Amino acid sequence: MKWSIVKWRGLTKWEPITVPLYRTSRGMRLFKTLYSTICVNNCKYCYFRRSRGVTERFVWDKEVFVRTAMSLWEKNVIGGIFLSSGVLGDPEKTVEGQLELVEELKKRGFKGYVHLRLMPGTPYYLIRRAAEVADRAGINIEAPTRELFDEITEHKADWRRDIIDKLSYLSEYAGRKGFLKAGVDTQLIVGFGEDTDEQHLRVAEELVKMGLRRIYYSPFQPVPKTPLEEKPPASKKRMIRLFQATELLRIYGYTFKELKTIMNRGFLPLNMDPKKAYAILHPELFPVDVNSASLRELLRVPGIGVKYARRIIELRKIRDRISRRDLVNILGEKRFRSASKWTKL
Repeated sequence: MKWSIVKWRGLTKWEPITVPLYRTSRGMRLFKTLYSTICVNNCKYCYFRRSRGVTERFVWDKEVFVRTAMSLWEKNVIGGIFLSSGVLGDPEKTVEGQLELVEELKKRGFKGYVHLRLMPGTPYYLIRRAAEVADRAGINIEAPTRELFDEITEHKADWRRDIIDKLSYLSEYAGRKGFLKAGVDTQLIVGFGEDTDEQHLRVAEELVKMGLRRIYYSPFQPVPKTPLEEKPPASKKRMIRLFQATELLRIYGYTFKELKTIMNRGFLPLNMDPKKAYAILHPELFPVDVNSASLRELLRVPGIGVKYARRIIELRKIRDRISRRDLVNILGEKRFRSASKWTKL
C-alpha cells in the first residue's frame, strides 16, 4: 500500500491541484482525500485536532472535487476514490457533505470504486444512503475499549452506541444486492497507550462475527504539537501480527480463546506468525493427515492457506491418495517444506 502525489492539470491549465494517490494492496490507485480538514474534535493523536493550530484547513468545493475525480478516472489515473473527513460541525453535516460529493459523481457517470469512511455518530438514515452509493464503507474504532477510546479522543463519541452499534447496522447491508459489494471495514490504532493485543483481538472477534470484511491496524506515529508527541512510535511488526491473528479469526476459524493461549501478558509473539506459534504450542493437533483431514484441520497447518486447502480437498475427490508430488505441485517447494513438518501422507 503506497502513496504518491501528483500535480493534476486535468481541469484547466490555470487550475493545478495537488492530488494524493493511494495504491491498494491489490494495485488499484485511489484518489484518497478528506472532505474536510476542519474538525471539532480534539483527539490526542491527530494532526488535525481542533487545538493544534493547523493552518491548511479546507473543505472540498463540490464542483472542484467532482471535476477532479472524474478527470482522473476518465484518464485511467485512478480506479476509484477513498473519502474520509474531519468532523465539520457534527457527524450528520459531515457525512451529508461526503455523500453529496459521491452522489454528484455518480450522476455524472462515475463507475469507479467508492470507499467511504463515515463519522462516529452518523445517523442511521445516512448510513443507509452510504450503503447505497459505496462499494465499501466503515467507521474507525481507533481504540479497542471504551476506556481507551475516551482517553485518546477526549470523549468525542460513545464507543459502543456511536461506533460498534453503527458498524453492526452498516454490516446488515453488506452482501445485499446493490449494497456494499466490498463489505464493511474499520481501523484501530496500535500502541498509542496501554492497549494490549488481547484487547484488540477481543473486539476483533466481535467485529468478525458481525461480518466485517477487513479490520485494519495502524501503528501509532507521534505527531508534533499533540499531547502524545513525546510517545515513541509503535512497532510495525506488532501491527502485522495483529492483522495476521485477525485473519485467523476471520478466515481460518480460530477463536479469541484459542489465540489467547499464545499470548504472553496480553501480547502476541513478535518473532513468529501466530498460526505457527499456535501449532508449536499445540503439538497434540499434529501431524494432520492430508488424505483425511477436514478443511478446518488443513487450515491449522502452517504453510497451508485457504486456497491450497481447498485445492487439496478437490484433488482428493479424483485421487485415491494424495502423494508427495501432488502436494508439492499444489503448494510449491517452499510451502511444502513448511507444511511437511505438520502433516503426514
